[in-house]
Amino acid sequence: MENELTIETLRVKHALLDAAIKEEETHIWKNLSKIEQLKREKLKQKDEILRMTLQDISN
Repeated sequence: MENELTIETLRVKHALLDAAIKEEETHIWKNLSKIEQLKREKLKQKDEILRMTLQDISN
């Protein structure tokens, strides 16, 4: 149960990062450095979700 909450928390963070990226991309003067940082963090969240999901399946 605890793992499910953690995965759901990571999914929420992933969605928030996606929204932040889209918001940043709408600006006339895009902060490419910030967008790159957000995308890296989003990818880390995705990798962690996948790792935890696979861990749940194997248990």
